Amino acid sequence: MSTLLAPDGRLLVVAIDHALYSWPHPGLRDRQTLIEQVVADGADALIVSYGTLRDHRAALGPAKAILKLDLTTLSVGAYRDAPYRLAWTIDDAQRLGAAAVLTYVQVGAPYELDDLHAAATVAAAADRAGLPYVCEIMPIASVEPVAIAAATRAGAELGAHVVKTSLPDPAPGLAESCCHGVPVIVAGGDLAADREALFGAVETCLAAGAAGVAFGRNVWASDDPGATVRRLAALVHPA
Repeated sequence: MSTLLAPDGRLLVVAIDHALYSWPHPGLRDRQTLIEQVVADGADALIVSYGTLRDHRAALGPAKAILKLDLTTLSVGAYRDAPYRLAWTIDDAQRLGAAAVLTYVQVGAPYELDDLHAAATVAAAADRAGLPYVCEIMPIASVEPVAIAAATRAGAELGAHVVKTSLPDPAPGLAESCCHGVPVIVAGGDLAADREALFGAVETCLAAGAAGVAFGRNVWASDDPGATVRRLAALVHPA
């Protein structure tokens, strides 16, 4: 089984799959340039859609591609809650040269059981293929540490090799999620106006045991995506 983690056991991920299910996103208009920029500035891996990986694989260079296997209905103007459904396969991931696969579980949603079933199916298939599986699993109505910990533990039980989840409030409570034997990376969420507070939260997460972060809007929707990635890289992979 290959690993997603860098040699230091950490991981800096940039998520650029958002246009699969939501638009407009000005920062995602030019996929090629964005990919080249964040890779050059230190991203270890990118979460990508099938079309992006097929059409822009060369731009990823040394960065690892995490292929999102599920999709949901398209939102225009604002995000909306909606069920996800598996659409691509482990075979597709291997054919396109993905380093890992990902699905999304919305804990507390009416369709949670379907998400969990899909995650379990993908985890087993990924093991058979020797591919790491990233379980993005988040409570939809709580950021309490115990709720985040319940989600991350479920991801470990499902068979995830890496769990992506929400930042709890308070942030040091992430320690409850980092004791299950599976690396935890923290999502960035909405674009943060206070950038220093955002980077401070990243430091807190890492101190609490997180293996890294997986940021989307807080990278490509920022004023300077390259500078943001460089700052994150310095935090996730300190010299």
